[in-house]
Amino acid sequence: MVTETTGKITFDQVERVVGQIGFAPEEDSDDTQRIHWTLFRTSGVPRQVNIHDARPISGELSLDREGFVLVQHEIAALTERESPPFVSKYIEEMAAFIKAYLGASWVVPWVRAGELGEANVLLSAATLRSAAAGSKHTPAPLAHIDFSSKYAPAVAALANRAHGISRRAYSRMMLIQAWCALSPPPQDLPLAIADGRTVADTDLIEDWGDHPNRKSVSPGWVLRHSPTQVWYYFSNMKQDEFIIFKGYDSDESRNTKCAHTSFDNRRAFPNATPRESIETRFWVYFE
Repeated sequence: MVTETTGKITFDQVERVVGQIGFAPEEDSDDTQRIHWTLFRTSGVPRQVNIHDARPISGELSLDREGFVLVQHEIAALTERESPPFVSKYIEEMAAFIKAYLGASWVVPWVRAGELGEANVLLSAATLRSAAAGSKHTPAPLAHIDFSSKYAPAVAALANRAHGISRRAYSRMMLIQAWCALSPPPQDLPLAIADGRTVADTDLIEDWGDHPNRKSVSPGWVLRHSPTQVWYYFSNMKQDEFIIFKGYDSDESRNTKCAHTSFDNRRAFPNATPRESIETRFWVYFE
């Protein structure tokens, strides 16, 4: 258990809410060795979890330690909110910001397998989610990591190919994901993120993601619950704030286990606003 931060505010002083998070089954069985898309789109095995408000300690967080940070930055494209022109402009602005923020050599938007057209590359690099009933993309209710470390490099290579980028040497590669709330605070289904130091290898189950509309998907991880895991969220997210978190890092000495999910926070805020959000994903390279 991580019991304190690196600064003046201790872990025990951070306010928390109780939220329900879905996890993979804890027992070992054939079902837990191959988690299906139907489970991923449901709540899994629900557990009541303390989720700490990281806003008071946001200045102390690190991508290479906890695996996530909060940054403030205005994206001009958010004033337009039209798709696909909005999406392409948003991705372009976010890629430039992330490249400058991290001092990266180059940045490539993520792309799903089989989606190699220009429009699909743009749309698959950004996921617009809504808590509204019937929405095409709803907040994911199961604790997960999008790509396992075994398959992430292959997915990155696919993204390079989709963007016409030839093979290029690098010293380090990361998957950086940026989450932004589009609806006003407080949101009913905010993003929860686990401190990567508290997620053990034994908590992870490889998920092959049997999506009904695709023949195959590179596997990620879903999480079993563990009492040693420490979960955070950021209260009252605004449109000029972004949760930047790491989905993969080729440098295995750094935090590479930034699990995340949504949770229902209406127990703390009964009149919370239905969540609308956008998440973008980028492969970030360093020479």
